[in-house]
Amino acid sequence: MKLKLSAALLAATVIVSPALAKEILGVGTPDATQFRAKATASDAFEILSSTIAKTHATDPGLKAFAEMMIADHTASTNELVAIGGISKASLETKMNAGPDGKWAANDLLDSDHANELNSLDSKSNDDFNKTYIDDQVKGHKDAVALLEDYAKNGDNAKLKAFAAKILPTVKMHLAKAEGLQKKLES
Repeated sequence: MKLKLSAALLAATVIVSPALAKEILGVGTPDATQFRAKATASDAFEILSSTIAKTHATDPGLKAFAEMMIADHTASTNELVAIGGISKASLETKMNAGPDGKWAANDLLDSDHANELNSLDSKSNDDFNKTYIDDQVKGHKDAVALLEDYAKNGDNAKLKAFAAKILPTVKMHLAKAEGLQKKLES
């Protein structure tokens, strides 16, 4: 009975207000503000985790991958800034660790990403290598899904064009990350 009632309420929410359903359930294509926030948060995590990888990774392939992540995701962020709605200075401030060297959640980095950065920074050797590349694979899978959806269904023409433009690069990052992940597992 409870399951039928829940299903009926869910269906009614979606039918009556697709926007409300999207907000409550977290489904559907994000609007321009949500997309910009998700894209900049993704870039920030890639840049910060890869900056850590430059000093913590022991595998030369991971270090090279980290350099590519920093360069490509910085370029992506710069493109988002040029489109408008965010400032580079604000992003850079929010990407800084606190006085204690730890990252804290803010409106750019959620608590999961801040915690993961702190965890990564405390790891070394094979433990770091595995965690970093696993994070990269997951993050790039999520980014591909976001970009594909927004490029197809987004509500802002400039951001749709941005999503379509960077999608091939992010797919290439995912393929490289998966290749490194397989190499490290063997």
